[in-house]
Amino acid sequence: MVSAHRFLILLGIGFLFALCAGMVSRKLLSRSFAFSAYVAAATTFTTLIFLFPEYYTPEAYTVKQGIYDSLLFGLSLEVAIRAFGAFRGVANQVRILLAAAVALSTAVIFVMTPNNVGYSDMVRYQPGITTGGIWCLAFVALLVVWYQIPIPRFTKAIILGYVPYLVIFVVYEDLIGRLGWGAIRGLNLVNGLAYDTVAGYWAYAAWRKDS
Repeated sequence: MVSAHRFLILLGIGFLFALCAGMVSRKLLSRSFAFSAYVAAATTFTTLIFLFPEYYTPEAYTVKQGIYDSLLFGLSLEVAIRAFGAFRGVANQVRILLAAAVALSTAVIFVMTPNNVGYSDMVRYQPGITTGGIWCLAFVALLVVWYQIPIPRFTKAIILGYVPYLVIFVVYEDLIGRLGWGAIRGLNLVNGLAYDTVAGYWAYAAWRKDS
């Protein structure tokens, strides 16, 4: 009998494959190379975790989360470059503001995170790393709204889906650190449901005709 958590993982895999198919079919891969790489990584990791859960070791989790974090910061930079690249007057101001935001987030992460972070340390430091990524992505979204820069609907969907989910993920990691690993089963269900929701939303956005 499939557990509720594994059912959510399987459902998420279905949404991710639908998202991949939609991005390929609708020619959306070039809208954001960082997001396309994230979707490919998420689909691969999630499928492997479902098929071979015994190999999902602390080391595998650390590698996976490191890749996700790198792509999150890359996504923020790529969206900013694509959105403001054609607006030269605005672009110079945005580059300075975004560079300052990224530099500040990166500095905080390096100061807070010790060398050779292990699995037990990830629970303590991952919320701070993800929060830095959220601030960068949300900052780009704020600049888009402030300067009224038109961006594709699918790019909007990426931001509208990613930022709320990452907020939930930060709370999820923080609660594990506060409540201990005994609470992880219930928290996994909440996190899995949140992830399936955003993956389903992205899949829907990818298949929309006006994406």
